[in-house]
Amino acid sequence: MRKIFISAIETSGDLHAARLAAAIQKQAREKIKFSGFGSEALRKTGMEILADLTSRSTVGLLEPLRHLPAYFRALGKLKKYLRHSRPDLFLCVDGQGFNLPAARYAKSLGIPVVYYISPQEWLWGTRAAGKKVTAGCDLIISIFPEEHTFYKKLGGHSVYNGHPLSEIVARQKINPKMFRCKHNLDNKKPLVALFPGSRGQELTNLLPVFLQIVKLSRGREQFVIAAASEYCLKILRKKVKNIPVVYGENYALLSAADMVLSSTGTLTLEAALLGVPVIAVYKFPKFSYWLINKLLAKKIPKYKALPNMLAGKEIMPERIQNFSAAELYALLTKTLYDKKKIQKIKNEFGKLRSRLSAKDVLKKNASAVLELLKRKP
Repeated sequence: MRKIFISAIETSGDLHAARLAAAIQKQAREKIKFSGFGSEALRKTGMEILADLTSRSTVGLLEPLRHLPAYFRALGKLKKYLRHSRPDLFLCVDGQGFNLPAARYAKSLGIPVVYYISPQEWLWGTRAAGKKVTAGCDLIISIFPEEHTFYKKLGGHSVYNGHPLSEIVARQKINPKMFRCKHNLDNKKPLVALFPGSRGQELTNLLPVFLQIVKLSRGREQFVIAAASEYCLKILRKKVKNIPVVYGENYALLSAADMVLSSTGTLTLEAALLGVPVIAVYKFPKFSYWLINKLLAKKIPKYKALPNMLAGKEIMPERIQNFSAAELYALLTKTLYDKKKIQKIKNEFGKLRSRLSAKDVLKKNASAVLELLKRKP
């Protein structure tokens, strides 16, 4: 029996890791034991969860500081486990701040390392930082063509088989009317899907704005809010009383929605791949945002939403930091009721989907992992 250690410390990483783990187990000729750091999705695959750090996930310079003791304890636990259990392969997913040091340590023990959804040095980093990534990995499973090219040029072993979400989205067969019926929604009224994010800080900073928008609507539109995890669901059920809160129905909600309002991140790309118009937003605490701009101004990408980053232009509206609920609601309605603007966004999303789509993405990614695993005695 082979042993694979997985480190996924964010909600989106947990989902990606679970899908890849399932594909690996399906193709493997022998039973594989998965253990490591993850959350709900990986637990459902049968993986032994040694720690769940997803509720501590943050973005910013100051926000992670309060979680440092927990991260250091978790890293110590991870290192001890790797030393004593000596898994056959270490698979880390996203979570650069934690996973890159963990990957280096695994490699120092002679454990083959795979990085899935690698650090975004290819997008806003430097060649020097990129070389640190390639030096710590035996294989990078790239999910964007630019990422693959960047790490290949630096001498890294990278494979690119298409974006895994393109395959997941393509498999969706959902009846939008059934979702509306299930949640007692009006088929004639515009539906706006609200995705405030998976991190605690996102719920704190964005949820009040989203709920104010619902009030400003005064019933002209209808809203449904999505929980990214069970942790988020508990928070949302306490704070949201006047609109439906759903969990585990992201694709059904996206398919039924006329417009999406979301925090920047993976969800914006999922909406784009489904062809659903989306507005991306993000808010940091004021001092943290000032500090980020002061210290990292040259590294901050012009666009923050993934579809805009990949297109190199604003193909969908995004607003970062300086916006009010009234301004955001005005932008939402201006976009929602402009048929030409909606069609333009959908056309751009179609180009992006064509660029990222491929067949058997997860199967090929799993094969690459198993091929590396095969080389280990």
